[in-house]
Amino acid sequence: MNKRAALVLGSLAWMMAGAFPASAGEWELSENGKYWTYCTSPGNPVEDEWIEDNGKIYYLDKNGRMKTGWVTNEDDGKKYYMGEDGAMCFNTFSKDDRYVGPEGTQIEAYDKYRKAVKSEIKKGTKKKKTNKQSDGLEPQQFYFVLSDLNLDGYSDLVVMEGTEERKSLVQISIWNQEEGKFLLSAEFDEPETGAARSNVYAGPEGETVWLELVEANGDMRLFQMADQEVQFKNIWTFVIEKDDWGSAEYRVNGHVEDREGWEEYMAEALKERGNTVLTGYLPATEENIKAQVDRVLTEDELDLW
Repeated sequence: MNKRAALVLGSLAWMMAGAFPASAGEWELSENGKYWTYCTSPGNPVEDEWIEDNGKIYYLDKNGRMKTGWVTNEDDGKKYYMGEDGAMCFNTFSKDDRYVGPEGTQIEAYDKYRKAVKSEIKKGTKKKKTNKQSDGLEPQQFYFVLSDLNLDGYSDLVVMEGTEERKSLVQISIWNQEEGKFLLSAEFDEPETGAARSNVYAGPEGETVWLELVEANGDMRLFQMADQEVQFKNIWTFVIEKDDWGSAEYRVNGHVEDREGWEEYMAEALKERGNTVLTGYLPATEENIKAQVDRVLTEDELDLW
């Protein structure tokens, strides 16, 4: 048995100490059909108690009525969520959109993250829509993906816009668990022509993430995000300019190189970047956002929150 399972079972066992066994009582519906009671004998309902019945946990209030929704346990001060059938719920979402963990209580940090993801997607798409509408242009489809970009265990957010065939980055936001919010890592202006492009790559060793920006004239910049970092750092810049005589001048990180040297550095940069493009983008519809954000946590994910 793992540590978390042991803690959960221990907590529930403590709550159920002194609870009535299933055979000690029966459920009875009130005459008006509005509430249930649990009676150890006819007309003798259990009051202000947590009970276990058929492997499920229930709470009866001071009037003997089975409670639903959020119930505060006076012994530990925690709020537990009881379903519409009165039984304590685990690893699910409450009717008021709070996440109920394996102990029957709310995982507030996860709820804060879920709310922040939805807000961040809305913020990015709203800004772009406003810009396009002011330019008299039709807004394109927005896409998003949740991926751990800085390898801290938490999924970060990348928003793009465009079509299935061609997308451009809108913004990249990194989740900071300590501050409990997303930090803006990169934000992108509208490309002036269709030739400009931007993309995110996973490094060959899987230890870094690269942001590639290619301008309409072919200039390229590569930014790297290292483990546990929040901001991208400019590692490579490739620019072709014209010298005073109109000849091509190749610059790598600001230094002039000959064509051969420029190509060697370019090959080195692309090798570091790798060829693994970040994938998994979904259209930013309410349905897709809910499916990706409102997920039941795995055992490993629970340890993060």
